[in-house]
Amino acid sequence: MISRVSSFAQTSAMTAASLKVQARLADQQTQTASGLKSQTYGGIARSTASVLTLGNQSARLTADNTAASSAAAYVQAAYSAVGEISDLATTIKTQLASMMSSSTLDAGTTSQYAADWLTDLQALLNSQQGGTYLFAGQATDAAPVDFAASGYDPTAGADASYYGGVTAGRTYSSSEGQTVSLSVSAGASAFEQLARAIAIVAANPTDTDAIASAYALSGTALTGVGTLQETIAIQASSLQSLTDRNTAKIDAIDALVTDLKGADLTQAAVLTTQYQTQLEALFSMISTLSSLSLTKYL
Repeated sequence: MISRVSSFAQTSAMTAASLKVQARLADQQTQTASGLKSQTYGGIARSTASVLTLGNQSARLTADNTAASSAAAYVQAAYSAVGEISDLATTIKTQLASMMSSSTLDAGTTSQYAADWLTDLQALLNSQQGGTYLFAGQATDAAPVDFAASGYDPTAGADASYYGGVTAGRTYSSSEGQTVSLSVSAGASAFEQLARAIAIVAANPTDTDAIASAYALSGTALTGVGTLQETIAIQASSLQSLTDRNTAKIDAIDALVTDLKGADLTQAAVLTTQYQTQLEALFSMISTLSSLSLTKYL
């Protein structure tokens, strides 16, 4: 070093400058490779709070959608079960119409029809989804319907004492306070009417007047069951709308986070070229200074 013409200070300055440029070049190359402004939150200090808040919102909405999907599966199962009950009610009404037009009624055959209908109705009203009873309200761990329950006497009039669930229905609640009812109660009047119509047939298998009364009641029940199915369809639509809104919010949030964290690749490419040029120039100047020696001038 002593043989150089006052080049030590200049060389040191150039070396320090080259290290700074190297660091900036490495940063731009990393941004280009990763697509991110920084690999740590420290590198986006001004945006860190926003990125964390938005990330939490996205995670919360994603969790909402997961729960809503489970609720939607529950509602879909209820919709299908009510559809089968509607089919059963249609079958009952059709067969009762046939009985009404018959000149004779066989007590044994009619009683067997009624017994089978009641068994099918009870099984459908005790339908489950993932081990959870669909029509029991919030009492989802116990079968809600028992037509053999003590005290149940539909022949005396409307009687829903067969229902062992609770009045409060099951609901889905989002983290933003939106609430959607799930399914309907097995104690609903339409189901009670259908069970009562069957009971009338069972109690009076050869009475044409009773059969006619049961026929009329089954028609009323069928209309009510259709209304219940529409109610469940609305629940399913509400869940889908909520999920769609959440998905749109998640997409918007994620796009914003990407913008806050993402690098400007065009700018990074330009700066990379500039820093490479600067670094080459600095290396050239350092090389020139290092080659200067007093012996060349003595």
